[in-house]
Amino acid sequence: MRQFSYKKIYLASPRGFCAGVRRAINITNLVLKKHRPPIYVRHQIVHNRHVVSDFEKKGVIFVDDLKEVPNNSVIIFSAHGSSPNLYKEAKKKNLKVYDAVCPLVTKVHLEAKRYEKEGYFIFYVGHKDHPEPIGVLGEVSPQSIALISNLSEAKKIQPPQTEKLIVLNQTTLSLDDTKEIINCLQYRFPKLILPPNSDICFSTQNRQNAVKELTKKADLIIVVGSKESSNSNRLRELAERSGIPAYLVDDESEIKGIWLKNIRTVGITAGASVPEKIIQGVVKYLSANRVKVEEIEVVKENINFPIPKEIHEN
Repeated sequence: MRQFSYKKIYLASPRGFCAGVRRAINITNLVLKKHRPPIYVRHQIVHNRHVVSDFEKKGVIFVDDLKEVPNNSVIIFSAHGSSPNLYKEAKKKNLKVYDAVCPLVTKVHLEAKRYEKEGYFIFYVGHKDHPEPIGVLGEVSPQSIALISNLSEAKKIQPPQTEKLIVLNQTTLSLDDTKEIINCLQYRFPKLILPPNSDICFSTQNRQNAVKELTKKADLIIVVGSKESSNSNRLRELAERSGIPAYLVDDESEIKGIWLKNIRTVGITAGASVPEKIIQGVVKYLSANRVKVEEIEVVKENINFPIPKEIHEN
């Protein structure tokens, strides 16, 4: 039996699957029932190694380029959103497309198109090379939008106009993540406006708020999530900014005993793409010595996004 020195484990709630991820996974399972494998998915359906591996075993093939997909095939677009060019390319190849995009991401796509049409220049706050910003930037003319990834870029950006400026952002960034950048832009451009409703994903904010509570009780925090997951990385960074050591792991096999030396209390949370069974595997591993596990619930999430009707149709 593993001998750990800590006396208590705090388990964050909410954690793991958000409504958008749950919807994307349900869509993929339904498409698998409706069509024979292979089924193609552009990009990882969600950013989690275990979820991707499980689908690969069922006959799903993940690709980053539609050139890899044979004509007349079935393809699912991931939860992160896709640019219009991908739909055009899919149409040329006669692909049957199912879109698993999160409705909150769709909202930002629609906002970008609407504000461009109304003559606004858009500051889009997000991470370079992440599929969500790539999809949003693909919706509008390059002359109408600029990607801002950090405070330095916010200080230097020179938009083509000083009137009709608006800021949108990647949904997996929290209010804390975007605060400095947006404050800088508002200071530089006093007429800058924000969208009527925040584009921050409620699940992202809830999970970050839960980590803030963990940092008040835990000497160390384990974040369960894959390295590609933006929101999982932000959870780890948030804990570290609070002065608490934090580690991002895909599952219990990546936990190192040296991390736990002289630790009295351990906090556990998980990114929005992590299945509960993987989280419980980490909890079981860390509670091997019958350490007490206490759940800290910040807010109860009970939101579900509907599945498109056409997926249920025969």
